Amino acid sequence: MIELRLKTALAVAATFAASAAFAQMTPAPQTSPQTTGTVQTAPQGGPATSSSDPLVQKRIDDKAASDEYKARKSDAKAAYKEEKKAAKANRKAEKKEARAKRKEAMSEQGGPAQTPASEGK
Repeated sequence: MIELRLKTALAVAATFAASAAFAQMTPAPQTSPQTTGTVQTAPQGGPATSSSDPLVQKRIDDKAASDEYKARKSDAKAAYKEEKKAAKANRKAEKKEARAKRKEAMSEQGGPAQTPASEGK
């Protein structure tokens, strides 16, 4: 009984060894079709800027246009925020100036300054 198990284990081990040796000798199957005479390599300097395939070229052009649009949009948004911030600072300064004028007018009159709504009362 032990001899049978030993023989089976040795047979399985020999089969695995033979299949491993065979796998090393055979070339890997090709998954992509082989091109004749052309060598295709990945671009080294970043994304491709042109292609002979019109669909790929359209995709490249669309990506460039999208990137340009996003950059312009970002710049416009930053300029708008800066303009909004400056306008807010101006309003704040004007309010502060008006408050100072009212306070000065109150101190000259010796009491609260009269507003147009409370003049006739």
